[in-house]
Amino acid sequence: MSNKIIYRLDDEISFRKCSLFDEYNTDHGDCTNFHTKEVNFHDHYFCNQEGIHFHCTKHPEIELEYDHSFDSAVLTCPKCRNQIEIGSSKALISRCLRVLNREIFKDATLIRLDDWYIPEIKEKAKPTPDYRLTTNIKTDKDGDTIVVLYVSYVGTGDKVQYFIKPEKGQLTSDHKDLDPAKIISKIEVTLKDRTLTQTYHEE
Repeated sequence: MSNKIIYRLDDEISFRKCSLFDEYNTDHGDCTNFHTKEVNFHDHYFCNQEGIHFHCTKHPEIELEYDHSFDSAVLTCPKCRNQIEIGSSKALISRCLRVLNREIFKDATLIRLDDWYIPEIKEKAKPTPDYRLTTNIKTDKDGDTIVVLYVSYVGTGDKVQYFIKPEKGQLTSDHKDLDPAKIISKIEVTLKDRTLTQTYHEE
């Protein structure tokens, strides 16, 4: 038997996902508020509360009774008789779904689309067998992002080092490193509001 989970919403209301949360079924499971509908010539159960059921936080094992005969909907605990006015049940269900989304997306990768680059770039790519391309993401003293791009010959320490600053719209290279013309002919960086290009011709 799988472990049952009840999520605490606040000091009065907790909630759970019923058996019909993800999809309808031929068995209502632990859903206590459902309707039936024929699907492919068979009766199926559908939850009337979008798969969300409310419980008393003080008595988590007790499901709250729902009464919408008042001006606003009221939830009541059968054990402690605590009454909670919730206004709209749909708004409360939406609030519970947002809580569930926090669990789903807590480890999600943040991609800053407004800056037109992905901060999580850490991979190494090889444009050709003779070259190596490496990227790194840093932050300068002003808190702005710096994308460091290294281009080098495979098997040597010679490299070209570029500094891309998306917030400041800058593309620079380190003059102490290899002459860019020795290894590339052009670099182009597309930012949100501009394109930065540097072209090289070896003498």
